Amino acid sequence: PKPPPPPVLIQEPPRDVKVPAWVKQAMMRGLSLDPATRFASMTELLGALSQEHRLTKRRRWVAGASTVAAGVALVGGVLYQQSQVCAAAGARMDDVWSPAAKQQVEAAFLATGKPFAQELAGKVSQVLDGYASAWKQQSTEACEATHVHGVQTEELLTRRTVCLARRHKDVRATVALLSTADAALVEKSVDAVHALPSLHECEDEESLAEQQRLPSDAGKRADIEKLEGQVANVKALVDAGRYPVALEVARALEAPVLATGHLPLTAELRFHLGWLQEQTGQSPEASKQLFHAARDAEAGRADRLKVAILNKLLYVEDGQRHFTQASDWGELAHATLQRLGGEPVLEADVRMNQANLAVSQERFEDARALLEQAKALQARALPLGHPKRARTTFLLGGVMLDLGQPEKAAELLEEALVLTEAAVGPWHPDMAQRHGMLSLTLRELKQDAKALKHAQAAAQVRKATRGETSVLYAEALDEVGMCLHALKRYDEALKAYEEALFIKRAALPADDERLQYSYDGVGQALLELGKATESVAPLRQAVSFASAPPDVLAESGFALARALWQTQQPPAARGEAAQARARFTEAGLEARVADVDAWLSTLPPEPAPRPAGRKPRR
Repeated sequence: PKPPPPPVLIQEPPRDVKVPAWVKQAMMRGLSLDPATRFASMTELLGALSQEHRLTKRRRWVAGASTVAAGVALVGGVLYQQSQVCAAAGARMDDVWSPAAKQQVEAAFLATGKPFAQELAGKVSQVLDGYASAWKQQSTEACEATHVHGVQTEELLTRRTVCLARRHKDVRATVALLSTADAALVEKSVDAVHALPSLHECEDEESLAEQQRLPSDAGKRADIEKLEGQVANVKALVDAGRYPVALEVARALEAPVLATGHLPLTAELRFHLGWLQEQTGQSPEASKQLFHAARDAEAGRADRLKVAILNKLLYVEDGQRHFTQASDWGELAHATLQRLGGEPVLEADVRMNQANLAVSQERFEDARALLEQAKALQARALPLGHPKRARTTFLLGGVMLDLGQPEKAAELLEEALVLTEAAVGPWHPDMAQRHGMLSLTLRELKQDAKALKHAQAAAQVRKATRGETSVLYAEALDEVGMCLHALKRYDEALKAYEEALFIKRAALPADDERLQYSYDGVGQALLELGKATESVAPLRQAVSFASAPPDVLAESGFALARALWQTQQPPAARGEAAQARARFTEAGLEARVADVDAWLSTLPPEPAPRPAGRKPRR
């Protein structure tokens, strides 16, 4: 008998032929030597070749192929032996995020003594557990796609493995930093773990196929892999808010990274350098650095990184009031997202900065639309406890206030409060900010009793997290005082204002504008309690802060005018009232102008000036 024909080897298409990754993978499966692995019908093959299904097809196939492989293994045992090659593919993550590492992170958090430490340790562990599990699953699936199912080339497996190794470095750097966390890092810890790069890039065959490859030279490749770990450390420091240290480390890496010529790594380092320059007050330098980073990302075909860089450029240019340039960077980011086929989280990030740009230009309706788009995108792509969802909703509530819609603002701010608590727990400092804004909004709606509860909650969080001598706690007490004043509980309001003033005077220079609100509160509470004489001194202090907003100074001045009248100082009272009226006019508060006029109309007419008498005769 004739010998069997030699097996047909499936080869890669020539490199000068552009074959989309999802098409190549579908054809590899269709040509598989294992009948059980091939498509069951031509309809199924055509569906796999459809561009619409390219993002979901791989997950469906792996699940189905795994089931088939298990059945064949039970019968013949061949594929079972092959699968053992991939059994340990995900085990590398265990040396980074292990039970011992989790305990070390928790111990570091608890050692800070912060009231939110225990809760954040649990939330951080939960996020890292999910990330580590997804990393392991993807590592195993990548291995099996090549070595078990035969539907992925060795080259693509190598690219996916390199990408996953880079994410492994990011986890290692983040866990190492969290293991030595101080109070400031614990506060930022949830944001830091959520900032770990998405694993989606490591399963996007098309994107991986287009990116610049690592060099074939083993020495150069080893240098790049070592530098990747060091750049991952820079990223972890940036996400932790340790900007001066991160900038020092990043600058030391600049020369060796540039020397590699590996553009994705160069773009990443320049991205961090640019953002660090922005955070340390070097905005013009940041713009230049981020531009070079975007150029390198484009040349290295690192599209997701390029979008992140362009989004930071948008932010930096907005901060310098270069509105046209900022808008252009945002549009370019969206063009890149279109090429990627849609990335909801990245798109939401860009929308948020575009909304901030709109607010800078007082285009509040545009800002509202952009934030609503970002909110919808995040709801599709992010879990309920993700801090970005809370932040976007909170910003949207603030924009509704700017648009003069306090009822809608209050609704959104209530939602932001719930989302924030889901993300960071009830005692995180962010909760004080959420409660404080809600109190202010509810006061505007004349819901003073409800506002007081939020003001008191904000003060409790500030006291627990910042200390009873902190200015932030004192400012929260000012808001408590305002709510009590609105409820006509003047004795209690006076106590809150006096405590706030005592704290501020011990912590701030005498000319610091933040003292104004407490002086005003003390003075106005005393005036309402019938202690006009005592109220004059703090109210005079309140109107002395010329840098305060006109409407704020007008309220203090109007109160001072009334106090001066009650203490038998008519000319001074009329002078303060006139100045308050001018400030209300400047602030566009016509109703308050009318209030001053109404008060002045109740006063007796000013006495006519006495005529000059004749000189007595001698």
